[in-house]
Amino acid sequence: MENKQHLNHIEFIRAIAALSVALFHFTNHTSENIPLIANEDIRQAFHFGAQGVEMFYIISGFIIPYALYYGGYHIRDYFQYLGKRLSRLLPPYFIVLALITIWTNFLFEYVWLTPYNIQWRQLFANGFFMVDFINAFEWLKSFFPDNTWINPIFLTLKVELQFYLLIGLLFPLITKSKWLFAGIAIFLLLFGLYTNNANTFFVSAPYFLLGLCTFFIRQIEKHWVYYVIAGIILLDLAYFYMPQDLVVSLITFILVLGLPSQFKFFNITGKISYSFYLIHGLTGQQFLYFTRSHYLTTHYPYLMIIFALIISWVAAYLLYKLVEKPSIILSKKFKYKRIKNKYD
Repeated sequence: MENKQHLNHIEFIRAIAALSVALFHFTNHTSENIPLIANEDIRQAFHFGAQGVEMFYIISGFIIPYALYYGGYHIRDYFQYLGKRLSRLLPPYFIVLALITIWTNFLFEYVWLTPYNIQWRQLFANGFFMVDFINAFEWLKSFFPDNTWINPIFLTLKVELQFYLLIGLLFPLITKSKWLFAGIAIFLLLFGLYTNNANTFFVSAPYFLLGLCTFFIRQIEKHWVYYVIAGIILLDLAYFYMPQDLVVSLITFILVLGLPSQFKFFNITGKISYSFYLIHGLTGQQFLYFTRSHYLTTHYPYLMIIFALIISWVAAYLLYKLVEKPSIILSKKFKYKRIKNKYD
């Protein structure tokens, strides 16, 4: 069994996922219904970048069980585990929510000279990932007018959070028996198909489960059961999901399994990938919006996309250093009650 170590190849895949999502958004950016990239074929090609979200899901399906396994996690540690995850996830998220609100208020009041009222109830719904829950009940919607996701990528964080809540409960079970894992995986796949009209963890379960398969194969044992489950997941994606979901999932599965842990390419971008994911809309896309009439945008749109990536990267690095890294340090203060075993 491989001892716990920093998995640089995961940072590389995270970097690819974050950059893919940003490139999808930037190349499909429109201002006043005029696309930044005029060539429709090129814009369609970059639509694959949207599947960077699924790459993140697969990575979470690998790395969270990895951390639980080598952290000596037991079910009694559930609330310490939640403390670790939430203290890692929420501070950068709340900061970006605040920055978006401040920036939007500034644009309305001082650029467009239009009165702006902060939608506090919308902020509350976004802050607690309750937008979809509220929209499911008519009587709740009346209390939350204009209840939408402030940024569509926040919906994906809701799905991540649901996975965190569930895996903390299921992990002690699925590590007891490969057959129990297989049964739970099949149930989640079927339930996801049954509830495919809802934006929940269950619909995205194939990606997280594929990450779990890579964890078991790479870290526990290369048993045929895990390969069969991975095959069933890929068949599920092939028949019931979009073709690009299958392609990107298969590539990510191979990368997580096949790349060596010492792989250091894109290491820094991988570390700041969560911050990059959160802030690229506020920075890179806003840059493209306000330079939409510039000579360079008209004649050299790809150069402007590179500038947008650089601006987003610098902003993400600052967010990582000022907020995310302290959040990581805070999350490490939540300790599980360890029982000595042969790996100590």
